Amino acid sequence: MIKIIMSINSFWISTTPRTGSMWLYNVTREILKLSKINVLPIKIPKSDQQFFEIFEKQSLIDQNDSNKYVFKIHHILKSNLPRSKILTTIRDPRDICISFKEFMKTDFDTALKAGKSLLKYEKIYKTYNKDYLRFFRYENIENKPIETILEIANFIGYKINYKDAEEISLKYNKKKVKTLIKRNDENLLSKIKNKEEIDKSSIVYFSKDNYRSFDTNTGFQTNHISNRNSGDWEKSFSSKEKEILNFEFENFISEYKF
Repeated sequence: MIKIIMSINSFWISTTPRTGSMWLYNVTREILKLSKINVLPIKIPKSDQQFFEIFEKQSLIDQNDSNKYVFKIHHILKSNLPRSKILTTIRDPRDICISFKEFMKTDFDTALKAGKSLLKYEKIYKTYNKDYLRFFRYENIENKPIETILEIANFIGYKINYKDAEEISLKYNKKKVKTLIKRNDENLLSKIKNKEEIDKSSIVYFSKDNYRSFDTNTGFQTNHISNRNSGDWEKSFSSKEKEILNFEFENFISEYKF
């Protein structure tokens, strides 16, 4: 008889944009690597659809208990997803708005919708079984990264020590990631300028003249790391816009004490 393994083998980073999903994604992968786990997929997909396809065609039927998958999407997942745990984030939605506005170069109304999407994630996900879903605060990622890394490791079931968490924290701090992105941007611009062949896996196109470098090892893109800190929304919007933000998010702000 063939033994069928149905243990947890998939960890989903499921968040609204601009809430630390790339940090969470890479940190989760690093924790698993420390446990001598085969972390998949090796080549990081660029779209949610590609992650879903890998889940359905590979991880769901993978019988090798040494293989673990980490997926990152900006969609709400169904409860009781087979063989899965979900990691999601909470952030001051007003900070999401300014971060999204600057990253996507969009207007206030579109940025407001991005902030509101967090409320939908939170409303649905807080009804899920807490053994299989955990909320992580962006502000703790920013201000208490080592403690947050240890919390992530505990939730996914792989213990690491403080030194390991500290090393992961240093590897993915803002300064290090910005240096990585800058190097990728410079390499990409140099190839474009010199009309050299560009590896399609290292670039994301939004249109002919709108593109970003893409790091195939981490998934970080051009301008992925904001220069903003928590609370910067207050000095970035007009008085009227701040009034709208405080009204729209009043209950959420109160509940999570932002």
